[in-house]
Amino acid sequence: MNDDSTLSDALADLPRLRQIPMSKAFDPIAYVIQAGRELVAAFEAGSFATTPAQVGSAREVPARKKFMQLLPRGVGVGSGFVIDSFGATSRQMDVVLYEREICPVFAINEDPASTYYPCEGVIAVGEIKSVLDSNALIDTFEKIDSVKKLRRFARATPGGPPGVGDYVAYRKYGSLSGIATPKPGDYDQTGNPRDQIYGFSLAGRVALSAETLCDKFLQLALDTGYELSPNLVAALDGTVVCPLSIPTDLHNPSIVNSIQQANSIYSVVHPDRSFSFLLAKLQEAFSFGRTVEAVAFGRYFAKEGVLTLPPDGTTKWLP
Repeated sequence: MNDDSTLSDALADLPRLRQIPMSKAFDPIAYVIQAGRELVAAFEAGSFATTPAQVGSAREVPARKKFMQLLPRGVGVGSGFVIDSFGATSRQMDVVLYEREICPVFAINEDPASTYYPCEGVIAVGEIKSVLDSNALIDTFEKIDSVKKLRRFARATPGGPPGVGDYVAYRKYGSLSGIATPKPGDYDQTGNPRDQIYGFSLAGRVALSAETLCDKFLQLALDTGYELSPNLVAALDGTVVCPLSIPTDLHNPSIVNSIQQANSIYSVVHPDRSFSFLLAKLQEAFSFGRTVEAVAFGRYFAKEGVLTLPPDGTTKWLP
């Protein structure tokens, strides 16, 4: 066969080639479901480690990588401790999600286990558990409580816009611009769940019945305080535990952000979707959560956020 006949045959096939259908549209939901399945496999592989610490690390690392891959680029993913400018430090957290472009990060000798994040720039914290049993649930509550107790530096600003007066401004995560709104729009870390650091647990599986899990979660929330309790528990076996608001007519209950907004605790098993649900809630926390003005970061570099120099230096006047 010569070159001319080969070209002729190829040209004759063009109408047929044009009829070959394009590949189907990309399905992001299926993609995230597959990411959850990959994380299940990673958790199972982690069980081959020979010590509890190694098992924990073998599961924390792939979880953090998935968060880094799937959450917005403005979200940094790390681990370590959360601090406030009043001298308090949280317990060590497996996952710390923070404002990557804004939040200072203090890492001792570049060690992830000895890294500290100012609470004003932290979006969410999480605990990774192989198995969620009673002890693991208690540990999750205690660690998240240690973060949510930290005080963000919220200063009152006098002389706001007309009708506002003195106000405590807030800003959206990822933004440096403070926003003032009439009360009750002020920043309120205690009363407004959107002004709090989001807390979650991601487990490989749950070792409690749904009824026992809800009972223990509710009792721990009562003992800890609703505003200091986890916002969500998810497990790769499909289990989700979240706060639920049920109207008096029992119609159209809604999943809410915090137990502060709820009147019940809801547990359900939804295979393949628990990790997707956690990611959606973290995306929501980043998109709609609020923190204080960025001026608070200055307090981690100088006392009261004001840099001062000794008064006994040498001064030369400009001509």
